[in-house]
Amino acid sequence: MKSVNILQGFLPLIVFGLLAGSSVASVMVALGAALIITVIIGFSDLRKGMILTWANLVLFCSLLIAVGVLGMTGLLPVMGMLIYAALAAVTFGSILVKIPFTLQYARDMVDRTLWEKPAFIRVNVLMTGVWGGIFVINFILDYLAFAYPHSAGGITPPLTYLVLLAGIIFTIWYPGHIKRKYSFPSGQSGR
Repeated sequence: MKSVNILQGFLPLIVFGLLAGSSVASVMVALGAALIITVIIGFSDLRKGMILTWANLVLFCSLLIAVGVLGMTGLLPVMGMLIYAALAAVTFGSILVKIPFTLQYARDMVDRTLWEKPAFIRVNVLMTGVWGGIFVINFILDYLAFAYPHSAGGITPPLTYLVLLAGIIFTIWYPGHIKRKYSFPSGQSGR
């Protein structure tokens, strides 16, 4: 799988997290930057109908309109939870409709004859499920920071980045592991 392509799908989330502060202005800048990155970096993926990129586009555009146009500033304290809940829903939803979002990226990397192989599909369900789990964990961490700002508020933001980093490392490592495990010839994979 082109790990770089799939990881580009997470760049808007990372940029949002790095830029968003506690003020309306900083959240607007963060949402705008995430939206711009989604469109510029993900333009090709949007044209291909990639689920993750479309989810980012709809999510960050909706939040930008809600806060910037409709003035729904009450969303600011729960914005992280909303983002992670939406991404988890899209991720698990993609599994339920039998189009795990990682499958779309993996198909760009393997011979067409492997696309319908059960092992290929299972591996992508697993990888998509891992990302769904990551989004759920980060939702919980954001909830803890919201519910217990004095005790959990300082530690949870760095933990969300560590959880995302673990997902990135897994996404880079796992396809190669599967390829080596099943000894697929160059250019083929069991995903």
